[in-house]
Amino acid sequence: MDDPMVESAVASEFDVVVVGGGPSGSAAAFTSARAGLRTCLVDKQVFPRDKLCGGLLTPRSRALFEDIFKQSLHPNLTLQSDKVSFFSDHRFLASQNQYTVMHFTMRRTFDAYLLSQASAAGCAMKLGAGIKSVDMTRREVLLTDGGRVRYRVLIGADGVNSTVARSLFGASFNPKTIGFALEIEAPRAALPQQPDVLEIDFGVAAWGYGWVFPKQESFTIGVGGIHRLNPDLRDRLVAYLAAKGIAIGDFQVKGHYVPFGECRQRPGRANVLLAGDAAGTVDPITGEGIAYAMQTGRAASDAAIAALNADAPDRAFERYLPEYGRAARDIRQAKMWRHLLFSPMLKRPFARAFSDARMLQTGYLDILAGKKGYDALYGIFGRQIVQSSRTFLRKRLSTLRPAPPG
Repeated sequence: MDDPMVESAVASEFDVVVVGGGPSGSAAAFTSARAGLRTCLVDKQVFPRDKLCGGLLTPRSRALFEDIFKQSLHPNLTLQSDKVSFFSDHRFLASQNQYTVMHFTMRRTFDAYLLSQASAAGCAMKLGAGIKSVDMTRREVLLTDGGRVRYRVLIGADGVNSTVARSLFGASFNPKTIGFALEIEAPRAALPQQPDVLEIDFGVAAWGYGWVFPKQESFTIGVGGIHRLNPDLRDRLVAYLAAKGIAIGDFQVKGHYVPFGECRQRPGRANVLLAGDAAGTVDPITGEGIAYAMQTGRAASDAAIAALNADAPDRAFERYLPEYGRAARDIRQAKMWRHLLFSPMLKRPFARAFSDARMLQTGYLDILAGKKGYDALYGIFGRQIVQSSRTFLRKRLSTLRPAPPG
């Protein structure tokens, strides 16, 4: 892999400055640089760096990766599995095998690779220097190392604690609705009997879930939910790990805010755009974040390219809204549907229904894979109700038939 860590900036003036080196920032930077724009990516970290994330690359993520970066997903970057198991409060509900293939990656490796692609496309890199302030009047970003970069369009892809979002709106997220996750990375030797199965447990956190994602050398295990409703989240992780036969004290625990379904209505202003977690584009049901990060990162860059080609950088935001709106619509629908999965009143009835409802199980996987949107759930629920009603009636009628004469 190419080394993206070499700073290649030779000027302080850029067409597009991207803040953040995750999938969203790399997608934006790659797209802008490939289009011939003077592009600079800024990140406070030096890559490779660790990142709290399950590292699930769904078929939707893979398709976006291949479309944006113009290459196939290298097998060395991921582990593949077509096995999924669903649980609720540690109780097994159902499994699906050979229905759809998921890819699992370590963000440390994946993000560094994406960054290398942006660098190879001609994007200048300023890594290891955070943002001290954003002067939107002068269209200038002041870095913590004293450097300055000027932009015509600024793309904030700097995560849930986005400095760019704070510069725009005074806060990077709403503390009343923000999610929070805790996660550990367990070497395979610690779980010798654990199969390469994606596990989702709908019941181990309030308005959230737990997960086990297999990796080439480890298992990523975590729990997450709405922050203010989970003051005992660490205890929940302790219990979740104990059910796997491992102790929390044996591992480093990572914690981070997660924008579960809190995508912004207005992800930017004029020539400043927000993408990925900075815009809140994380599905609150499936936890899908990488696909939406790449989708909105590219969309922000496409908007910048169109606005700059028209010599109207301040029109970038209005050009960004249509594609951003498509991603946001899916997430807002998920936010509505999560009441069925996570509401304390409905959680148990849903778990019982889900365990016997193959249509719902495959519908969940279809949404995760990007084959269907949440609007498809209305039809899935309707067909499932009809099927369940017929099954119930058949069982009921069988009990009412007279016994044969003996």
